[in-house]
Amino acid sequence: MTADEHNRGIHPQVTAEDLRMLLDAGGPGTRLVLSEGRIRLATDDGDGLELIRRPELADRIGDHPDQHELAEQAELLNTLIRLQGA
Repeated sequence: MTADEHNRGIHPQVTAEDLRMLLDAGGPGTRLVLSEGRIRLATDDGDGLELIRRPELADRIGDHPDQHELAEQAELLNTLIRLQGA
């Protein structure tokens, strides 16, 4: 996160689109992480706070969820981020 982003109050947020990309990635090792103030997909065990792995998300909402289900899960993950103090 740049100083400008921090000063404007921009916080990392998981979106329904992030979760759609995670499901579309297909690989069981793919995960959504928070790294350096950004939400991204990762396939390695690199740095970052793991938010959720693809298999876990698919277990929760299936492989073809609707937009409402994706938004609900995104909000749950955003709550997790806030509780972690990120």
